Amino acid sequence: MSAFPLMPLVLFMLALVYASVVTGWREAISDPSAPGHLGDPGAPRLSLVVPARDEEDGIGALLQDLHAQDYPRDRMEVLVVDDGSTDRTASIVEGMMRSWPDLRLLRSDAPGKKAAITTGVNAATGDLILLTDADVRCGPQRARTLAGHWLKERSDLIVLPVWTTGHGILGRIQEDEQAALLGMSMGTASLAYGANLAFARAAFHSVGGYHNDRFASGDDVFLLQRMKGEGKSITTLFHADAIVIAKAEPSLRTAILQRMRWAGKMRGVRGAMNLSGMLGLLLPWALLYQTLTFNFREGMGQQALFTAALLTGAWAVWMLPVIGLVHAVRNRMQRPASSLGTCTSFVAFACYAPIIAVTSLIVRPKWKGRNL
Repeated sequence: MSAFPLMPLVLFMLALVYASVVTGWREAISDPSAPGHLGDPGAPRLSLVVPARDEEDGIGALLQDLHAQDYPRDRMEVLVVDDGSTDRTASIVEGMMRSWPDLRLLRSDAPGKKAAITTGVNAATGDLILLTDADVRCGPQRARTLAGHWLKERSDLIVLPVWTTGHGILGRIQEDEQAALLGMSMGTASLAYGANLAFARAAFHSVGGYHNDRFASGDDVFLLQRMKGEGKSITTLFHADAIVIAKAEPSLRTAILQRMRWAGKMRGVRGAMNLSGMLGLLLPWALLYQTLTFNFREGMGQQALFTAALLTGAWAVWMLPVIGLVHAVRNRMQRPASSLGTCTSFVAFACYAPIIAVTSLIVRPKWKGRNL
């Protein structure tokens, strides 16, 4: 064999590796387990911590969802931690506190989401902490489903699902992007969502919380990383009743800023997740280069056919497992799936993700008026 087909062969092998990883994620979420039964007498004390900054548009609806939880009233508290809001967030919470004794409003000890979470955890009385972003929605069985899982597994940290919903082409791309990431996080517990994350209060304190954490964002993945480093037990709960629903960003500008914020914190993540992420980002560009520079007419008989087959196979092996993963997640969430729509979203992601990753190394965007 001459040297010409070597690179297509290498790319095909890398695509196989990538496909095996993605297929493993899909298989891991294909067999859901019951979260465990929860009887009211044995319900653990649960503290729902809600860090909030300028969330007047969503905090009221979320608190209504939390008030409607099917959970013993004397075993649950809700702590909203105001992270320097300049709008009506605090006054909305104070208004609801008049008829809700177990709702409390705290002021963060320092700026930033991590400081707000720490303030809430320090004030919490529950054995189990459930983090909830102030701009999401959830169903009435969320607390009960989580508590049942925790009593069954006794995990130090539980990775919980977040579903992103949007409208139009931009919204669909964000839905599919987050569905793929959700499949990865539920399949490997290598990624977590601060919008929906639970942990034992004692475990948080034993690992030092966010002490000496130099990144402004990343309250989710860095806590997960720290828990893993300390040998704590990590489980996932991929159950429809445990999910929270977040809205996709409404404009291209805010969607890009959000992804730059996410990409920026990934610089501090260690381990195989970054390696698989780099492979996923760079592989399609390498395949595209090889495809565009391949000239079938100038090839030599069987060698040209072999090269063309390798490139065609690599493209298929790269794309099909991700489409299958997204469809598996969508089916679990009872959301309609479209192969053409998912394929379009995946191609779009392959185009913009490397650009955002590189840009995030240079540009430091602001989020809610603060530098990240």
